Amino acid sequence: MTKVLVIEDEAHLRENIVSILSFEGFDTLSAADGTVGIELAYKHVPDLVLCDIMMPRTDGYGVLLALRSEPATSMIPIIFLTAKAGREDFRYGMVLGADDYVTKPFTPEELLHAIETRLERQRLLEEEYHQTLKTLRLATGLALPLDLQTTLNSVMGHAGRLAADAPKLGPDQIESLSSAILEATRALHRRIENYLLFAQLEIVRLDPTRVIVLRNNRFEWPGALIEDLTRAEAARWGREADLQIAAVDASVSVTRENFAKIVQELVDNALRFSASGTPIQVSGSVEGDSYVLHITDGGSGISEETVYHVLNPPDFRTKIATLRDQPGLGLIIVQHLLQAHKGQFILTGKPGEGTKVRAVLPLYRDPSEP
Repeated sequence: MTKVLVIEDEAHLRENIVSILSFEGFDTLSAADGTVGIELAYKHVPDLVLCDIMMPRTDGYGVLLALRSEPATSMIPIIFLTAKAGREDFRYGMVLGADDYVTKPFTPEELLHAIETRLERQRLLEEEYHQTLKTLRLATGLALPLDLQTTLNSVMGHAGRLAADAPKLGPDQIESLSSAILEATRALHRRIENYLLFAQLEIVRLDPTRVIVLRNNRFEWPGALIEDLTRAEAARWGREADLQIAAVDASVSVTRENFAKIVQELVDNALRFSASGTPIQVSGSVEGDSYVLHITDGGSGISEETVYHVLNPPDFRTKIATLRDQPGLGLIIVQHLLQAHKGQFILTGKPGEGTKVRAVLPLYRDPSEP
């Protein structure tokens, strides 16, 4: 039985709605204000929420933000019941993630039509979600072993030689093989991480509610993180002296984990494809309503084909296969992360002339402010 939560402070209207829904066969819950409504939603996880906007204690917008912030309730369709029919009110609610509006006064037919339409839309979204997830799992399962086997063979080869020839090897040779094993293991870990992250982003992309939740995140220390991660990556390559870093902090609309991944992949790409002794410039600055991570290297550059491939990714089934292409691996992940956070990726360069990248993310804006 479909469970509907009704949050409405006007007792007579709330009772009427509950009666209508019960008569139509819905399992109903009700709350007289937003605070109680949030508690009931967390406890019972309804299939749909009907919610008034103007209420004591917690208003409808507060209910919406609270439910969207919790994974268990983030995908529940929410229909606002409101006497506020202005365009700005509709726009603000939709930006926060409301699914529909029913304007007071309304007839039972109008209310039921809105509910049935939204539930049907939710059913279709879930069918698409599960079908795409099934296809994604199949495609990942086919591509993942082929790619990881190459790196794993490298680990096994170095480890096998170390085990077989250890008595004959000198300290320098043992150190060299150990370093090679460690580096190959790191590469294997990064590939696995990128595959899993790629799959996660594809799932998020299919669900508008998940996108809204993701974009409501806030990270306030991008400058400090840029400096820490860039120096750590450069130390791994023995290239601390090549860095030029200037990054400021700001409130950015991104998760810390995703921002860290963007920085790591772009810095690693700059280090990997430029020679030791050539400068790498890394900056993080506020430009208008955006935060911009800018990285320039004097390395081997990047072909127009690779730039197009990264910035114009094909169908996701094809993208799984293209993740085997090491030069574009990290950049494709960065592109997906920036798109998920409503950012922008600008990639330029020519073979032999180095590469310039700009990763642009929106500054954080409190969704509770109109």
